[in-house]
Amino acid sequence: MTLESYPPQYSSVNEPLVWTVYDAHSTNPTTYPDYKYIAECYINSVMIARSREFQEPNTNRGIFDFSSDIRNYIVASLVSEMGQGKFSIDVVIKFREEYNGTIGSVLITDSTRTFFNHYNGRIDNFTILGNYANKPATSRPLTIELFSTTERYYLPYFATSTTPFNVTINGTTTTITPTEANTIQNINIAVGATSDYTVELGGITYQVKVICEPITTQYVVHFLSQFGGFESMSFHKVRKEKYSVERKQWQQPSYRVDGSGVVSVKSGDIMHQQKTTYGVIFTQKYTVNTDLLTDYEHKWLFQLIASPIVYLDDNSTMYPVVITATDYDVKQQLIDGLQTLTLELDFGTSYKTQFQ
Repeated sequence: MTLESYPPQYSSVNEPLVWTVYDAHSTNPTTYPDYKYIAECYINSVMIARSREFQEPNTNRGIFDFSSDIRNYIVASLVSEMGQGKFSIDVVIKFREEYNGTIGSVLITDSTRTFFNHYNGRIDNFTILGNYANKPATSRPLTIELFSTTERYYLPYFATSTTPFNVTINGTTTTITPTEANTIQNINIAVGATSDYTVELGGITYQVKVICEPITTQYVVHFLSQFGGFESMSFHKVRKEKYSVERKQWQQPSYRVDGSGVVSVKSGDIMHQQKTTYGVIFTQKYTVNTDLLTDYEHKWLFQLIASPIVYLDDNSTMYPVVITATDYDVKQQLIDGLQTLTLELDFGTSYKTQFQ
């Protein structure tokens, strides 16, 4: 048996992960009746999936896609270091053959391959994760605006090994040593400075502009970006609050009849209820706004709109929220003029009032 193809380096778990194998036995149904290729997927030395496939009729190849199985074993979470199971996953595939109802021994063990929790775009904007190796894993602009009171503002770094690296924030250098290879280091670049400063990371320098305190409440939104790390954006313009209310009701006659047959429409000074609300459920939403954005910021912030994991940072607590927008127009200053970004954030939690 020959392993003919396998997923390329820096492949995404969110796209097809295809292996193809060939064995001449598949072309000899007389000696090898009911021939099938078998592939087994291992994570941490544990088999998580086994697939049987008949040979492809035109080429006699065995074709296996384990992307849906592997994807179940990688879940992102906002921690300082995202490694195995959060950003990357190591996988081993073993191949066997089956004929006449008997499974044979392992014929090929593929090399350990590492896949990542990022995603690609249209082909002319294809994401090559390797381009961000040992660099900030972001396409955000190099100028960042935040307030001196900001407690958390993340910049992700893709560390391919356990080699220590330095990050210099406002003149202070910190050495970070990853605990494992192929991690995302979510680096908090908010240091409470009262004047502008720089962040130097992986050979790239970001200019941080510390701006005046906002008139309205400032919120920072953290989100899982295209490259698999967490990034942040400040929303410090006008904020609106909205509630959606759902009522459960039932109806009864507007009068009451007591044990003596007396009919009444009120009890004392209180009229009897006819339509009665017996339960109320409500949800809360915020509408938040950025400052005026550049073309590059508008393009980058599509990753926020498309992100499956978004947190609103409010009074030192991070609340998971859902962005309600389903469309996103990338603004261009030449065409649209200077524009802000307005988001409606749904807290996604239902609350109940009193029952009656």
